[in-house]
Amino acid sequence: MFNATTVHKNISWCSYLVIQTRLKTKTHWAKLKRKTSPKYKALDHFDDFYGSVFGPKWEPMREAMLRRNKYVAVVNNYGNTEETMDYLINRGAHCLKNLISIQNDFHKEFQPKVEKSGEMKSTEEKSDKKLETFASRLQSEDIASVYPQKDSAPTRLDLADISLNSRESLMLSTEETKTPANATLDKSIEEATIDTSRIIDPSLGLTSESLYQYIPATKLKGMDDWLPESLHYSFYTKGKDFPLVIEPETEMTFPEHLKVYTYEMDSEWSMFPEPRRCNTGVFNYYPMDCGSVLSVLALCLQPGDRVLDLCSAPGGKALVALQTLLPDLLVCNDVSISRTNRQKHTFRNYLSDFDNNAKWLERVSFTRVDGRRFTDDQGFDKVLVDVPCTTDRHSITEDENNIFRPDRIKERLRLPELQAQLLANALRLVRVGGAVVYSTCALSPVQNDGPVHLALKMAFEQDSVVAVVKDLTPAFSGLSSTLRLCAGDSAPQYGQLVTPSTEANFGPSYIARLVRVK
Repeated sequence: MFNATTVHKNISWCSYLVIQTRLKTKTHWAKLKRKTSPKYKALDHFDDFYGSVFGPKWEPMREAMLRRNKYVAVVNNYGNTEETMDYLINRGAHCLKNLISIQNDFHKEFQPKVEKSGEMKSTEEKSDKKLETFASRLQSEDIASVYPQKDSAPTRLDLADISLNSRESLMLSTEETKTPANATLDKSIEEATIDTSRIIDPSLGLTSESLYQYIPATKLKGMDDWLPESLHYSFYTKGKDFPLVIEPETEMTFPEHLKVYTYEMDSEWSMFPEPRRCNTGVFNYYPMDCGSVLSVLALCLQPGDRVLDLCSAPGGKALVALQTLLPDLLVCNDVSISRTNRQKHTFRNYLSDFDNNAKWLERVSFTRVDGRRFTDDQGFDKVLVDVPCTTDRHSITEDENNIFRPDRIKERLRLPELQAQLLANALRLVRVGGAVVYSTCALSPVQNDGPVHLALKMAFEQDSVVAVVKDLTPAFSGLSSTLRLCAGDSAPQYGQLVTPSTEANFGPSYIARLVRVK
């Protein structure tokens, strides 16, 4: 028979045991559980990959990306424009156009001209070498994850030091050996030796087909759902078997009617307050990342342009294009219904009488087509391709809609292929002499330079389209007092990369400008 005192002691003892069990590790069990979420997986992935690509530059980028993003204010020309500009100036904000002009004058007067040809070649080699080393190690890990692992097994092979562009043949297979009739399959595999009589053609690259040749037949069951991480890097190829020309961009000018305001680096005022409604009912300014504004500037819009935003929603860049007052027609395309509806809602908030004014129906149209299959008979003067990507900042700060979720791994690893297909179609849609701007919000060279190179190759081989890559370094030189652009051996070869920093926490944003010449 139990009394109340005995029961109370037993409950207290059980509670003590539970507490002791939880406190066995230094880190609380709840924290350990939280660190398995997608944002922590993304951060681990970036630490590994970007640490290899950017070296010591990655740590300050990482710190900045985990902080609050910085924005610029794009003044709405359809609201109380002058009043809004005075309001922002009184808060200590500066006109981006003026900052660029002052910085350009400074460069012309004090900065000597530097020849980049030899330096660029050396930078390209270093960048490619970094990525090849990382992808080689990753390929080794992929193979090891499906190949039998035994400490004493002679079939284990270290691939970490093998270069991707090595012309040496490599083979992991089992040689027929004399084994007892009753020997098990696992025993036979453990005793197998390396067979060099079979060769895998290294020109196959890191394709899933070539990787499958490394896998014993006993491991192929269920492999239709298996996707190697190293497959993600097979799209970063730099074989120049098509016309590839890189020229400096000297054409870009800041549109007269585009009014963008920003705070100085390390300013105490780093964030703008919430936008307010004007007398016309629309908001007075649109806050957005400065890298997104650069994507529109890189279009070099001209009066009367016919413009396509191929992956338009949620619509910030399309809205900036309209704020220049230059396009005659802007086609906003996005395959998602919900994202398109969100874009229309944004336009209603910033373009006065958007639903009822006939001029908007003539100037702006919405389509919902897969960007890879978008067609148009007339062609476009300018095409913006802001492709789906890993959205690095979002991936390491939010679990909701995170592309590093386990159920989205195939979607993430196939991003470079999708990006290249979207850009290749944009090159078909633009008129000869017109420009295509490719942009992402990722730091990855596999999603930046990789798809640009692959798309140029695809467009040439499939449609005989030839485009010139425009080097935006001279055009963006006036931004050095506003944001940080990646430089050195980790800088991209085809575009400009806005990198996050604690003093100017914009980006990441990658912008590449291509001009069709044939």
